[in-house]
Amino acid sequence: MLAHIALVHNFQYQIHSTERRRTLVGFDFPAIMKRLEAEEKEPRTKDQIIEMLRSSGEKWAGWLQGLTDDFLAEQVQMAPGMTPTSKSRFEMILSVKEHEMHHRGQLMLIERLLGIVPHLTREMQSSLAAAAAKR
Repeated sequence: MLAHIALVHNFQYQIHSTERRRTLVGFDFPAIMKRLEAEEKEPRTKDQIIEMLRSSGEKWAGWLQGLTDDFLAEQVQMAPGMTPTSKSRFEMILSVKEHEMHHRGQLMLIERLLGIVPHLTREMQSSLAAAAAKR
């Protein structure tokens, strides 16, 4: 799942940066999904996954910083049958973060089911304990 999180933005990057598509009509979704699925299945070590998350996150953030308001406001026509029929590039790019949050929620649930307190909860508990100790 972590490899998926590291790779998932590649779809939006291809649409908005590599191809600068203004329409998804004719876009070969099955082909890109097949390619991404094959990339996700490649065996990786923990260190490789951590580096992949770091480097892909930095690349994505760097690209986002360079986007103009005009670019983000551009409308992209969706594939036939999709609702709404068009979205702004901003809406489409935001879906990457929404997708990541979905998978992070899954990971936190798995941690809880295994009896692990998720790191964000541990950090919040530590902060609250430190604040209470100062009183």
